[in-house]
Amino acid sequence: NEMKPRISYFGQFGILIGLVGVGAILAALIQLGILITITDLKTLMSGNSDKLIEVMALPQNTNKVMLMQVLGTLVMMAIPAFAFAKIVAKQPVQYLEFSNKINYLQILLVVAIAFIGLFLSGGLGELNKLIPLSNSLKLRFEKLEQDYEKQVMIFANMKTFGDYFLSMIMIAILPAIFEELLFRGALQKLLIDWFKTPHIAILVTSIIFSLVHFSFYGFLPRMMLGMVLGYLYFYGKSIWLNILMHFINNGVAITAMFLAIRNNKSATETMKEGFPIWVLIIVLPAMIGLLFIYKKVSENLLSKKTIYQDIDELGKGTI
Repeated sequence: NEMKPRISYFGQFGILIGLVGVGAILAALIQLGILITITDLKTLMSGNSDKLIEVMALPQNTNKVMLMQVLGTLVMMAIPAFAFAKIVAKQPVQYLEFSNKINYLQILLVVAIAFIGLFLSGGLGELNKLIPLSNSLKLRFEKLEQDYEKQVMIFANMKTFGDYFLSMIMIAILPAIFEELLFRGALQKLLIDWFKTPHIAILVTSIIFSLVHFSFYGFLPRMMLGMVLGYLYFYGKSIWLNILMHFINNGVAITAMFLAIRNNKSATETMKEGFPIWVLIIVLPAMIGLLFIYKKVSENLLSKKTIYQDIDELGKGTI
């Protein structure tokens, strides 16, 4: 019989939600404190999001807005994830899968999966647009999307390589770490233990991951990203591989916007660029195939095989 956890899974879920809730309150207070330094209370209390975003978009406020974003995700996601792991496990670092070994073949596969994922996201983004909506919902979701794009453009104010480097750290690397700790390291691991069905747990985690970004038109791409990240974590048992994939996903978007700005093109239009729906016919099987190879390579590594055995078996077609 399987040993029962010290704290029931329902209790663990309650603890995690409570920690995230407290983190969200603290994050809101921290962000409010930073906002007060760049605007007045009248603007904050007015509820006029357009005016607030306009103030945040001023060049002199960019660094403070970045800091606000990073501290918000740190306090609302990373710290609750570590606190949760500390409560439910004796060794939180191992619980979050920081300590398992990885190899170069896994890294190469993650890079390939990340770039295939860009095409998959683009096709799913176009598919997402075909979901029928009432006029009122359509207007509401379009307004949310416009506000989101305006906020992204604040971070796209990259005139120099220094600005680009800072954006990569603040918007690509750190959020990748913080989000993976919460969604894969804490939530997905808990749901897999609780449901005893990894595929359902990964799907539920991915839906929640997409919903918290509050973007209807990005729902399917983010859910797909969440599922790919979920399987990477489940098969590879290493948070570092997830962070790498998430970083590539964020970093490519920032790099594309930086290059557009350097070439006097619209960063907004660059962000909206996608791929035709038919590309899904090609990239979806490719993604499934890469994940299957990644699964086999990871299983070999976790069973103490070496990278040289992995490459040899891959070359012989035995993987």
